[in-house]
Amino acid sequence: MEDNDITKIGVKESSDIYAVDCGTMFFQVANKAGNVDIIRNAFVEISDIDGIDDILDQNGWKYVKDGHNTYYVIGEDSLRVAQMFPGKVELRRPMKDGVLNKNEDKKMIVLAEIIRSTIGDAPNDKSIICTCVSSESVDASVDSTYHKARLASMFTRLGWKVKVIEEGYAVVLSECPVMDEPDGTQSKFSGIGMSFGSGRSNAVLAYKALPIVGMSCVHSGDWISEQVADQLGIPVSQVTAIKEKKLDFKNLNLDDDVIFALDAFYSAMIKNVFNNFAKKFKEVKSNFEAPIEVVIAGGTSMPNGFCEKVESVIRGLDLPFGIKSVRHASSPRNAVVKGCLAHAIITKKKIDSGVEIKDLFE
Repeated sequence: MEDNDITKIGVKESSDIYAVDCGTMFFQVANKAGNVDIIRNAFVEISDIDGIDDILDQNGWKYVKDGHNTYYVIGEDSLRVAQMFPGKVELRRPMKDGVLNKNEDKKMIVLAEIIRSTIGDAPNDKSIICTCVSSESVDASVDSTYHKARLASMFTRLGWKVKVIEEGYAVVLSECPVMDEPDGTQSKFSGIGMSFGSGRSNAVLAYKALPIVGMSCVHSGDWISEQVADQLGIPVSQVTAIKEKKLDFKNLNLDDDVIFALDAFYSAMIKNVFNNFAKKFKEVKSNFEAPIEVVIAGGTSMPNGFCEKVESVIRGLDLPFGIKSVRHASSPRNAVVKGCLAHAIITKKKIDSGVEIKDLFE
């Protein structure tokens, strides 16, 4: 599946191993064969009118109905409905800032339907799902404790055993950064995995697949769009469209106010993420003699030239570790869910061999 593909919720594939990345913008699912489905994590509300069931079914729109005769169109179809009725239908999201949206009272019914439609009930008592959450927030603005427990409970009630890892760590597992040791050897799964999503930026440093330090912050895709929109007095949706379709760090038109502002706030985001990660690095008193490889994933990192932009910005920062290189994940949009899948497969092998996994989230 290509990074730019966004699918409707399809028929779930039979599998006893799944990986899930419940992101602010997209809900991604990977099965043990490595197939990935991407569902827009959004919905719109449609009031009960005569023949609405037939209309929804004829259009093939995925929806769920609650007990009050109200319909919620889910996924990519919700965006189409919102575009058909501008100003009359509001596009809503179950997630905000990388966690469950506390201001959205219909988030659970929508997420439950997405999960039911993509994964369904566990086929046996050894079925495993690995999902991810943001690392500890450096600005204390968002806590993942409730989000982590609530998300896990939605899977366990369907019979799944659940493993929860940090988002940046999933990037490390997916992309296998390598550290060149002073003695000439190489250590795999050693480096920094970064995920720049819509709601949060995440970073985890691992050494030989062991997580050392992780952090997250709200300076990410939505923050950039909101800042630019506020500065220029234009809709966030307009900024987002330009960011996704026109922003190219290798060919910046700085006479365009939106492009100029996007470039400025991307720089601010990158500085914030690396400075905060450097602070956490010092707090745990980590000491790495060898320079560290940084692997980057996430939808906010998709503009052409983003990694070069990162390298340019961090050259001016005083970091407590050396940077070996900055590279994009092989599949930036799917790297997190693929890392979760790798962890799920390893965990399933342990369960099948009779090893008791004490840190499963149940």
